[in-house]
Amino acid sequence: MNRPITALLALVLAISLHSPVAFAEVDSAAQLATINKIIRGEGKPGETATAKNGEVIYTVLLGGIVEIRNLRYNTVQRFSTIKPNDNNRSK
Repeated sequence: MNRPITALLALVLAISLHSPVAFAEVDSAAQLATINKIIRGEGKPGETATAKNGEVIYTVLLGGIVEIRNLRYNTVQRFSTIKPNDNNRSK
């Protein structure tokens, strides 16, 4: 092979090997933002996000209740989020 083709082949292989990792980082950053939004109580009913390892699923249920399901340990936890303007100390 001549040099330009060899260099081009090396470049194509390098890009193809590293591209999925870059896309995975962007996708996991988006999932992390969605998880944070759900935990803060800003999610809408039916909204779901999965943790990076795929074992923990965050879901917003009707009434704003957040369900955290851990598939590895087969556990479910539900909690109601605190509204931003709700201050329990002032009551």
